[in-house]
Amino acid sequence: MIEEKDVVLWTEMIMGHSRLGGGEIAIKLFCMMCHEGHKTDSFVLSGALSACADLATLKQGEMIHAQACWNSMLGGYSQHGMAEEAMILFAKILVNGQKPDQVTFLSLLSACSHSGLVEEGKLLWSHIMKNGVIPGPKHYSCMVSLLSRAGLLDEAEELIIKSTYSKDYLELWRTLLSSCVNKRNFKIGVRAAEEILKLEPEDSATHILLSNLYAAAGRWDGVAEMRRKMRGLMLEKDPGLSWIEGKNNIHVFCSSDQSNPVIDEARSELRRLEGNVMNLKIL
Repeated sequence: MIEEKDVVLWTEMIMGHSRLGGGEIAIKLFCMMCHEGHKTDSFVLSGALSACADLATLKQGEMIHAQACWNSMLGGYSQHGMAEEAMILFAKILVNGQKPDQVTFLSLLSACSHSGLVEEGKLLWSHIMKNGVIPGPKHYSCMVSLLSRAGLLDEAEELIIKSTYSKDYLELWRTLLSSCVNKRNFKIGVRAAEEILKLEPEDSATHILLSNLYAAAGRWDGVAEMRRKMRGLMLEKDPGLSWIEGKNNIHVFCSSDQSNPVIDEARSELRRLEGNVMNLKIL
């Protein structure tokens, strides 16, 4: 009775029949939907493929599956570091009139980042901006990693600042800081560390990286200051605890605490166990 049927309505009807065992009707509805010119998405394809699985109709399933497997292929190429193959496949996607989505670009950027393909990564980023795809934090993370590894630290910093994630996704600044240590870029590295420490002043990993950055720049006064701060942070943190369950009791051991009444027995047992391990290694 509904004259204007949208993709949501088609999907619900297909999924409903598929779940109720009406596989033939589900596939028929899917064909009608495609015939009317509606674009398929992952949800409706999932329902149609499920119906094919119930009916064991291999050929029909292969035809439907052919419409779904672009992003899966790109993900596979990305995970195996096959960036050039991924870019060739991306060109085929465009030729076939398919519209790339966030998953498509994430796989491509990840492949470029792992392979160090800077120009290809920049081209993809330009394509994202021109086609109205909203990049998420993972897209920015791939791009910042790619630029930073290539030594384009100014561009990476500018990208973070312009993003909407500069304040709540500190992993971007951490990536930049780590590359600044490797590339010995003191100025940008200090700025990156400051951005992290504004929100997480007790982040020990950042203090360590900043200490390494000072050392790389020969700023030994800065190294000493960072080490003082790290020692202070260690004192403020709660000590580590271990529990050992005996026959009728549970003993609690605290890091650097020698006051437990069974500490000597625990040490003796620990030495015995270490000796057993050494004997096993010898055997």
